[in-house]
Amino acid sequence: MIKSINFKILLIFIVALVVGFGLSIPITVSVFQNQVTQSIRDEYAMRSGLIADVYSRLAPTERGHYLNQLSEKMKVSLWIYDRNGLRYAYGQTSKPNLSDDEIRLVRGGAEIIRSTSVLPLPTSLQMGFPLRTADEPLALVIHPESSNMYLLFTIMGSFILIALAIGSFKFILFTRVVVKPLKALTAATQKVAKGDYNIVLQTKSKDELGVLSKQFQQMAYEVGQVERMRQEFVSNVSHEIQTPLASISGFVSILQKDGLDEAEQLRCLNIIREESMRLSRLSENMLRLATIDSNHYPFHPSLFRLDRQLRRIVIAAEPQWADKHLNIHFKLPKTAIHADEDLLNQVWLNIFSNSIKFTPEGGDISIELVSGNEKIGVVIRDTGIGIAEEDRKRVFERFYMADKSHNREAGGSGLGLAIVKRVVELHSGSIEIDSAVGKGTAVTVFLPAM
Repeated sequence: MIKSINFKILLIFIVALVVGFGLSIPITVSVFQNQVTQSIRDEYAMRSGLIADVYSRLAPTERGHYLNQLSEKMKVSLWIYDRNGLRYAYGQTSKPNLSDDEIRLVRGGAEIIRSTSVLPLPTSLQMGFPLRTADEPLALVIHPESSNMYLLFTIMGSFILIALAIGSFKFILFTRVVVKPLKALTAATQKVAKGDYNIVLQTKSKDELGVLSKQFQQMAYEVGQVERMRQEFVSNVSHEIQTPLASISGFVSILQKDGLDEAEQLRCLNIIREESMRLSRLSENMLRLATIDSNHYPFHPSLFRLDRQLRRIVIAAEPQWADKHLNIHFKLPKTAIHADEDLLNQVWLNIFSNSIKFTPEGGDISIELVSGNEKIGVVIRDTGIGIAEEDRKRVFERFYMADKSHNREAGGSGLGLAIVKRVVELHSGSIEIDSAVGKGTAVTVFLPAM
């Protein structure tokens, strides 16, 4: 599998050149073969006529000297045949490729041209012309020993131009393999710029463009998810703020009426106070979460006893769990950890508060510390109402509440577990939830050990 676009372009270039030169050979031959053959034939047919005229007027003793000089001057090999066979032979080639039958045909007045090369070059021809004398008919065979350079350059130039033209055309066709995904990627960027994040890029290549297309598609998906979360966030924030404001406004209107007794006024004022505190907690959590997300939240890790911190959390929340007559169980061996104590305090407080909220009266909550595999695990388990599977996948989303009515009564805003997860991630840890409806919930936080 080709995984480099550089190698792919080089391979396309080489294939285009090979195809271009491969196709240019038969094209060049078909274009120039007849032209070359006819040009050489006409030239030497004229010369054979001059040779026959001079040869017939020379004395037999002078003919050999004349043919020898002619062969050297014209750079050709010459053979003359009579009825008895070869009479004269001059030049570099010892014997022509014409058969005895073809020689007899030439002596009878025929012209024969024999090609002995694939390419249509002048050196590939041997030509037989009839040679008439007063004594008897002869056969003259001519073989050019040197090429016509102008014609050769013309042929080779044409060959190269044809090869380059075909190669360039093939290269343009082949490069569509590279250009096509680039065009698709360009169209995808335009869609993203317009706010359409539903991008599907069909690519099976493993080269840089294939990797880029897959990563861009993944990026578009993630940006789309962020945009969806942003819209949900704005909607949830508006809803969470609007609800207590509407409640405050309603009870203020009631207080403005005449005739309310003192007890009713106190009830309205208590509700207004609770809704105001709810708004305050919401804004505080939103600010805290935004600060943690921006990585500007002060992060001060130090060495402290984790078991002691967990005990303090339980003691601080005693009024809440004691009011519901919950049974708290500990299994907290002496454990030291290097982390931000204030941030982790928010983690345990949020998880433990949720256990108290969703565990019915007389229920049990246990806190356990386990160590191993270079990790420290904190397990907070309760016998509460549990979480449905479809809700368990989304409990860490901001403003998501599995039981909205119950959370509303308990004063929740759906930001607690989102803060928990972000703080755990800042400590390079992880969090898991094991729960089933009616069977309680176990939240396990893993943190790096020292």
